[in-house]
Amino acid sequence: MKVLFLVLDGLADVTHPELGGRTPLQAARTPTLDRLAEEGCCALMYPLGPGVCHSSEVAHWRMFGYRPEEYPGRAYFHALSEGIPCSSGDALFMFNLVPVVRREGKVYVADEGVPGMAEYCRRVAEELRRSAPQGMELHYLGGIEFLALVKEGSAHLLPTDPFLHYLPVAELGPEPGWEGDEDTARTVRVLREFKERAERAMARRLKPEGWEAGLIMKWPSRAASPLSFEGRYGMRAAAVVSTPCFRGLGIFLGMRVVYMGDAEAGSDLNAKLGAASEWFREGGEFAFIHTKHADEAAHAGDPQGKAEVIEAMDRALSAHAETLFSPEVLTVVACDHSTATARDPRVIHGGDPVPVLFRAPTVRRDAVREFDEVSAAAGGMGQLRGEDLMPLVLYLSRRARFVT
Repeated sequence: MKVLFLVLDGLADVTHPELGGRTPLQAARTPTLDRLAEEGCCALMYPLGPGVCHSSEVAHWRMFGYRPEEYPGRAYFHALSEGIPCSSGDALFMFNLVPVVRREGKVYVADEGVPGMAEYCRRVAEELRRSAPQGMELHYLGGIEFLALVKEGSAHLLPTDPFLHYLPVAELGPEPGWEGDEDTARTVRVLREFKERAERAMARRLKPEGWEAGLIMKWPSRAASPLSFEGRYGMRAAAVVSTPCFRGLGIFLGMRVVYMGDAEAGSDLNAKLGAASEWFREGGEFAFIHTKHADEAAHAGDPQGKAEVIEAMDRALSAHAETLFSPEVLTVVACDHSTATARDPRVIHGGDPVPVLFRAPTVRRDAVREFDEVSAAAGGMGQLRGEDLMPLVLYLSRRARFVT
């Protein structure tokens, strides 16, 4: 049996008064998702754990059944996506060049965007590249993103990016317990030297009045040998994705990567479902689809707008009913995290449980008739963790081994 593994990024939400006390998913008209729920079995899932507000790639890592200690770090996925040469053991770090403000002796990321910031980054990119000390490379990825590679470095550094802008930017330093490690100390010295050189170079550059540019670091990573999804699970897999992070993740797991995307939610998902169906016709056995439109709609702060995006995605699903409801396909619809549709600087992603559904002839049907965060709580699969998904996928697609 083939497996269609569809992740609707940021689909889950909180209830909103303007939607009558419903979530955007509850408020949206979703006949195809509801039919999948009615013909299948639902669950609520904590991708990592109750109340944990995590990023997308960490949730996917768990949902694909890989252990935390196997995780190389998101910056490495971006390096793979961009084709940046790395050797096993190299350390990688994402730097963002952002407007910052100083208050009471501390540095904060400015809440207000600066027009032309991406253009400023493009203009200073070459100077920043030349600021890299010996043993380090800097690669400009576009926008405000730069990737630093430290040869045979350590990833045991703490991010300086606060993510939540009401918190100050941290100082570059080692993780607790790694202060005495030689490679970690050397990596900290290299990155501090780069940051000092880069800040001097930017100080010589003209920029709009009233703001200061600062470098913040996140996603400490370490290049590692690829891990084969097919080798672990025995399925030829494809990743149909539209972001560098998930392209790199697919490459790392040895999946065939179909890199595509569209600005409109419905046409984006329609094209990706078409690519997955083509993969199945070619003999592929596992198709992972990721779409980010619900998450982006939530970050825009408009609950009704998010409901409309969900409706557009459901219409795209209806056009591929032959695949979704095929007796030869296990359809899994999951969500990597909740994203509250709120303009609250204290929240990026939520720690709420998210709905999951399984639909195939091998799946025991439950009494759930609608696919949403509340209805799924009554689902026959109960409450799951992210790491529970792949064992269920193997069982429901008739690939599970007998344990004795």
